[in-house]
Amino acid sequence: MPEATETRAEPERISVLAYDYASSYDLRSVRDALQKDFKAKMLQADPLLVQFEKNRMAAVFEYGSIVFFNFEEEECRAVIDKLRPHAQRPNKFVSEDSFVLYPGPRLRKPEGTEELVIREFNRDIAMLVGVVLSRSVSLEYYERLVSDTLAQYEETITELASSGWMPRRQRDQVKRVGLALSVEHELAYDMSVFDDPDIVWDGGERIGQLYLSLRKEFDLEDRIKVLQQKISLISRSSTFFLSRLEAQRSSMLELIIIILILSEIILVLLGKM
Repeated sequence: MPEATETRAEPERISVLAYDYASSYDLRSVRDALQKDFKAKMLQADPLLVQFEKNRMAAVFEYGSIVFFNFEEEECRAVIDKLRPHAQRPNKFVSEDSFVLYPGPRLRKPEGTEELVIREFNRDIAMLVGVVLSRSVSLEYYERLVSDTLAQYEETITELASSGWMPRRQRDQVKRVGLALSVEHELAYDMSVFDDPDIVWDGGERIGQLYLSLRKEFDLEDRIKVLQQKISLISRSSTFFLSRLEAQRSSMLELIIIILILSEIILVLLGKM
């Protein structure tokens, strides 16, 4: 008699895909588009959380990120393309990340670092996970932007170290100061990365613990600190370079004045000969 083989059911799996697509979204027009084109049901207005089917949701954030639950990549791209008219200043490069949720009655240790076991999947869990992943992909965009900006200093620093003079590109330095201020403002105001999301305060201890786990999973705190340090370096470096350029300009003007005075003296002397 053949031995009976025990079949073990695969645990329910909810894939999470996050994209940072633009500088901002008009959430009201995004909501109308999703309800009209995809018959999505609105669960929350800001951040916007909509439901397509059971366990199929999408969270859209004003600072330009979208998080999908139980969507294939092709489906995500289709929704993002539909929302393109409602995006302001699309990013030159799109940051993305993925995660996996395993709902189940019994909590267990996750098998990898990119998954989380939860008791159930609901609106609060979707919003909390959406907030953390949206911040993570937005941080990734700023991390790349700030790193590229720091790399642009290499030529200026090399020339300053070798000759003591800098290329006369004052506008570039002003733009970099503006970039640093803009990133700081967007992190603090638009993304509110220094504040806990409202769902943490309203969801109780269980949601609070889950939020701490997710922040640790995506290393948000350390990444924010490193980004702040780089932004501070950009701001301080640009301020120094601007002062250096102003000093070079003053030295040049002084030299021109001296040359003009000497020229006038020579002309007077030649006139008396």
